Amino acid sequence: MFAGQRYTLLLAGVAALGAGFVLLRGAAYGVSLHFDSTTYIAGARSLLAGEGFTYIGAWYPPLYMLLLAAAGFLSGLDPHAAAGPLNALLFGLTIFVAGHWLRRRITSRLLALWGCLAVASALHLTSVASWALSEPPFILFVTLALFYMDRHLREGKRGALIWAALFAALACLTRNIGLILVITLLPLLLLQPGAPLLEKVKRGAVFALISLMPVSLWLLRNLLLTGFPFGFAPSPRNTLHRILNVVLIELSEWILPNPLADEGQWYAVAPGATALGVAALLALAAAIVFAFIRTYRKPKLWRSWSSFCLHGSFALVYFISIAIVSKFWGMDVGWGNRRYWSPGYIPLLFVLVFLVDRFLIWLRPWAGSAVIGTFARGGAILLFIWLGNNVRLNQLAIIRANDSEAGHFDKGYAAPAWRDNDVVHFIREASLKGTIFSNNPASLHIHTDPANKFRFPPPKLARLKQKIEQTAGDAYLVFFNDTIPIVPPRYSYGLAELEAMPELERLAQLDSGVVFRVNRDQVEETGD
Repeated sequence: MFAGQRYTLLLAGVAALGAGFVLLRGAAYGVSLHFDSTTYIAGARSLLAGEGFTYIGAWYPPLYMLLLAAAGFLSGLDPHAAAGPLNALLFGLTIFVAGHWLRRRITSRLLALWGCLAVASALHLTSVASWALSEPPFILFVTLALFYMDRHLREGKRGALIWAALFAALACLTRNIGLILVITLLPLLLLQPGAPLLEKVKRGAVFALISLMPVSLWLLRNLLLTGFPFGFAPSPRNTLHRILNVVLIELSEWILPNPLADEGQWYAVAPGATALGVAALLALAAAIVFAFIRTYRKPKLWRSWSSFCLHGSFALVYFISIAIVSKFWGMDVGWGNRRYWSPGYIPLLFVLVFLVDRFLIWLRPWAGSAVIGTFARGGAILLFIWLGNNVRLNQLAIIRANDSEAGHFDKGYAAPAWRDNDVVHFIREASLKGTIFSNNPASLHIHTDPANKFRFPPPKLARLKQKIEQTAGDAYLVFFNDTIPIVPPRYSYGLAELEAMPELERLAQLDSGVVFRVNRDQVEETGD
């Protein structure tokens, strides 16, 4: 149906469509900004200034910051402004790579086209790509690593193994969870049918060495810098029941996208949702084990099903790993951080498309049957209606993201409520410089002079006084109130206690909050 060159041009058009969805979300207010975006943008600015990785959160994996810095250097833009076009480019490349894999592994060209459009129009993928976060490059590197490992498992090419290891290394340098690639792919290499044991061990060793060496050096650097290889871990706050419910909700929304999910307006989870989520994961695991056992001693059959085993294994291990990290590391995987699940979408989509393609092959002997023909046409119509709904939801998301009132949940700290509030204007106009404590420092870091040092104040008043005494030079305390949506840490004090402190001098009482200046004379007297 689609010749090689025509398919490539068509695929380029689909990739441009996906990139357009990302760019249009930032048409009015630029790329969306999560709290973690502060670290990535600060790191890129620090690199462009020739200061290295000298910023809060310096243990974050460095590759996305390097990409932002490179984009800023080549374009002459601030990394904040360069993040949107960079993410759109990365997402477009992801669609292009996914499309080429589908063309190689799926016999139905129409189904392959549908798979490309399913990636380009996936609401959660276009959403996560519109934020200044590390998921867009991570998803691209994961897709490329799986693409080349699939080629190696099918064709035995050593060059493909090296490329898979290199992209796995880049994934690990983008997000620490990229280590899941190594955990997933190494067993597949060691169990690969048709190769001598010694050869499989050599391939596994080469893959592990290339993929783990760069991130090992970075983790060693973190250990020496902070005492923790992965940075400071928050306290665990998730129950296993909640995590499994979130997994089920996320998978459900991949099938029937909910445009209000980013606002936390989730539908209620049925009482048996946890059991259903566990059953779905067990069913995937059983299918992978069955496919592997059935094809292990049949090299030709293995080459046909290796793609299913590869992508299914990664999706399964990735979901389980995110659940474990969320449970014991304290990472929040709720509606505010749904991005953590997004790298599992494309591998899981590949698994489903692969199974549908195999089902269509099985039906070919009865292709002339009127019943089968009607069934196939009806299924194709439903699949493309689903795509049309995805496009419609992206259109609604673009409109909402560019609306000054409705766009807060789609824009984060890029929303007008943060960018244009009176506290930010005051700090800019007063040219405040020094250390600035704030119950929400991300917006100040993004929208005021980034040369300032921005800190969360301690949650207890006595500790705040100690911090003020230990801080040299000019210092300020900015407390936002609840007139704009914030999720601050809990404090044992309020404005009344702050105003009673002689160390703090009120500079401005504004609609969005209060700005205090640290009175050094009072600090010295209190210290004496």
